[in-house]
Amino acid sequence: MKMNKYNKGITLVALVVTIVVLIILAGISINLVLDDNGIISKAQESRRKTAEGSTNDEKWINELAESIDSMLSENKNPKKDVPVEPTTETAPYFPDSTFEKVGETTLDNGLVIQDSNGNQFVWVEVPKSLYNDDSYNSNKTKKPSSSVDYDNIEYCLHQYTMTFRKGSGTAETSYNDTWVEDASNGDWMSSAEYTEKKHKMLKSIYENGGFYVGRYETGIDTEKEESRYFDISDGTAYTTLHTTTQTPVIKENEYPYIWVRRTQAQKLAESFNYNDGTKEYTGSLMFGVQWDLVLAFMRNHDVGATDSTIITDSTTIGNYYNSVFKLNENGKYTIFSNKVLSSTWIPATTVTENYVNKGLNKGGFSSYGNGILITTGTSAKNCIANIYDIAGNVEEWTLENTVATDKPCAGRGGNYGTSGKFASATYRGKRATNESSYDVGFRIALF
Repeated sequence: MKMNKYNKGITLVALVVTIVVLIILAGISINLVLDDNGIISKAQESRRKTAEGSTNDEKWINELAESIDSMLSENKNPKKDVPVEPTTETAPYFPDSTFEKVGETTLDNGLVIQDSNGNQFVWVEVPKSLYNDDSYNSNKTKKPSSSVDYDNIEYCLHQYTMTFRKGSGTAETSYNDTWVEDASNGDWMSSAEYTEKKHKMLKSIYENGGFYVGRYETGIDTEKEESRYFDISDGTAYTTLHTTTQTPVIKENEYPYIWVRRTQAQKLAESFNYNDGTKEYTGSLMFGVQWDLVLAFMRNHDVGATDSTIITDSTTIGNYYNSVFKLNENGKYTIFSNKVLSSTWIPATTVTENYVNKGLNKGGFSSYGNGILITTGTSAKNCIANIYDIAGNVEEWTLENTVATDKPCAGRGGNYGTSGKFASATYRGKRATNESSYDVGFRIALF
């Protein structure tokens, strides 16, 4: 076929037009794909948003899971009022909302709590299972029927602690937790009040599997009271020196609260009442059975507290005149020389010949009349299961009755001026109701 010139020209124009159109379309396509609003950019943005959505979904799921866990925990413990999870044997509690657990203390090493003022208490575990033990409940004939079966609860507790009740010879019969009249002090409890307090203590121990005891001997603030601490120039100074208007403390490195009668000590202990909104917890001197329960707890939770160490010779875990131990640097001591207590408190870092050396070590003496009284918690050696100075330092008032007409008040643990048969954590002393002394203080229990 023969092509003419017009056919040839049309073909070239069409080709050029086609190329131009393709170039334009290519430019448009490139813009659609590559510019800021292009396909690739849109795809990248979509991928980013998808990833963010996935992250947000994951975060939301995690938050939901945490919320569910929190609700479950709150349902399990609505008030969050326990320092540790309870066990089948014991159930510690916070006496009120101001309390908190101290450090890494546990049920195994001696659980410590403190209130908003820094007063510290240790949980004394009394296993709930003991009431089912035939060796304590007289082959089930004395098994408590309920938390108000007070006689049988007390019987089982006495059997559980019999090792320490016998530690003072015939203590299981000659010492007991019964009321005795105190005509010397008008603020003393009536028989009914004493019984009510004792019943509350037994019921609380039975239901909770334990009670709290002061981590330290009760003290007086060292900054506020030093100038008056030894002002005993006349025989009745204790009636104005340590009255119930003064605030006791349960803290480390404080002066032990001495020169106080048992009645005054009980009133001071009652200033540590707490209320968690549903229940009131009572501050009190310990009953005799509580003291023995503390000793059983120490024996069960510290390898250093053997029966012989607690009953026969406690000089390795307490402050008696022949004890040797190291003081902490922040503590203080005062000298007991020739049966006279010095009126000066000395920093533990100060060397005193024959009493404390430059290594902060107390020297031992071979006879009564010499020694040192130390501030609360001043020696780590005298600490068992986080409880300080249950043996020695100051003898401690209790609510136990000695059955001695002239000296019916039992003081426990011995003191810095004694040793020999008096140097044991089980020791029971006999004190008169109107007595106060430089070697007797007290410790507070909560129940």
